[in-house]
Amino acid sequence: MGVSGQGIGRPRRGRIYIVVGTILAVLAFGTAAAVASLPLLSTAATGTKVVVAKNGIAARTRIQASDLELKSISPTPPQSFTDIATVAGKGARVDIPGGSPVTANLITQTPDQLSAGDNTFLPIPHGWVAVTVPTSEQVGVAGYVQVGDRINVLATISTSAFGPGPSVPVVRTVFKDLNVIRVGPQVAAGQAASGQLTSSLTVLVTGCDAEFLFWLLNNAILKYELESPSDYGATPTAPDPDCPNIAAAGGVGPKDVNKKWHFTTT
Repeated sequence: MGVSGQGIGRPRRGRIYIVVGTILAVLAFGTAAAVASLPLLSTAATGTKVVVAKNGIAARTRIQASDLELKSISPTPPQSFTDIATVAGKGARVDIPGGSPVTANLITQTPDQLSAGDNTFLPIPHGWVAVTVPTSEQVGVAGYVQVGDRINVLATISTSAFGPGPSVPVVRTVFKDLNVIRVGPQVAAGQAASGQLTSSLTVLVTGCDAEFLFWLLNNAILKYELESPSDYGATPTAPDPDCPNIAAAGGVGPKDVNKKWHFTTT
């Protein structure tokens, strides 16, 4: 009986050794896997440092290095950048809010390409229209007017255009703070600007003011003033109560123009 008992005890101890060894092996494997995954867990927790807008970047402007910073974001945004130098000097296709990742689809390689019309529709608020007016070096502030600028329009016209009487040339500021949304000629996508002078300006006006503007284009000499950015008014986002839609435009003539700007009043 003693020999038999010893024979039974040995297999039991063997099984215990096997179980303990298996547990230790599993623990070792788990520990190794956990150690190996620490870098991944750290990256997932903190994110990847990508280029973001430090402050809001306006559409169609050259992006400066001072406009950018690196920020950890998880998960990593598609088409993002990890080097500020890669983005600095590029052009913003659209407004980029502060803190937002600057991704490849939001920028263009050279600011010169921004005049190619990256947006499907012109940025015309509800109730407004876009009107293109001719310009040149002496008419349009030597070609310095660019997209996003604001201009004033001055009209020179003879008082004889409004009826009989002495013919006297009169100058009036007829429009103020017009928002320039495009300049021409348009540059084809993928081509750099050739240095040619701007020949047209596309501005936002109401449907009613568009009629006055076209009358002046046909009967007066127009020149433009470039406003200081500190004097810009608010960009319209809703219809003008005085002219809420195109249907409000009822046509204009000399009397309407003279009544609006008093060309014959000294």
